[in-house]
Amino acid sequence: MRLGLGLPTLGHLASPGFIASAARRAEELGYHSLWAGERLLDPVKPRSRYPGTRDGGLPQTMKIAYDPLTTLAFAAAVTTRITLGTSVLCMLLHNPVVLAKQLATLDALSGGRLRPGLGQGWSLDEIEAAGNTPDGQGRRSEEFVTVLRGLWGAGTTAYTGEFFTVPETAFEPKPAAPRIYLGVYAPRAVERAGRLADGWLPGGLPLDMLLPLRETLFTSAREAGRPEPEVVVRANVRFTEHRRRPFQGTWEQIGADLAAYRDAGIDEVFLDFVLDDATLTEEGFVERMEIAARLWDVTGNSLG
Repeated sequence: MRLGLGLPTLGHLASPGFIASAARRAEELGYHSLWAGERLLDPVKPRSRYPGTRDGGLPQTMKIAYDPLTTLAFAAAVTTRITLGTSVLCMLLHNPVVLAKQLATLDALSGGRLRPGLGQGWSLDEIEAAGNTPDGQGRRSEEFVTVLRGLWGAGTTAYTGEFFTVPETAFEPKPAAPRIYLGVYAPRAVERAGRLADGWLPGGLPLDMLLPLRETLFTSAREAGRPEPEVVVRANVRFTEHRRRPFQGTWEQIGADLAAYRDAGIDEVFLDFVLDDATLTEEGFVERMEIAARLWDVTGNSLG
């Protein structure tokens, strides 16, 4: 199982200097991947509840949010090997033709290291500010991925659908090895990911919830005649005496969780140290990166 790292692109640790140093240090330590998420607005009176907090408000660690694609281009410039992923870009905030160009360009500039992850989003304020509505999210997502595939495929492409129209066109540059990951949770959306995606990006779901959804994913892929998508889990790491969810507790417990996900056949886990800790310092972040690297090394697993 590979180990990745969530870049400090959100909250109080987000700064150009620290993003660059964290990216370089992750590559030095042997991490396989760097990941960046997307947050567009911090509404004063939000109309949608954030699903990750009790009161539905954004946590302090999301009050500052760097653009993920610009940040990954910045990280690409200070690294040479480590892969670069988005977890996730909200499709309702983007036009697929424009995004196809942005992603293909970033892939070319990084030497083929990009791993784009897409999701549906939850904030009505963000969705409407971007000029869209949440109506027909499933159908729109399917068209969105279809447009990306067409533009990145061989030769010319054209598309006419319910949400998007693309005239017959050539398109360059194309990604070196185009792969699309979907960050979805509902069973119907996971089934769609099996038909459409190369990878699945669930959050840190407990294995008893994750594994049945993975079977839905794999069954859908097989029925569509596609390879089984790889599974990359985002782990929101929290250090607490009262362990309630995977990747929360002591280092010993977090190491046991990593081993359990490896034994369950998960392809990759990436660690997010910022999301649940508004007091973390730059030094503390780097220390956690280094401890996690040593912890995973002693189990006999390669980080690369």
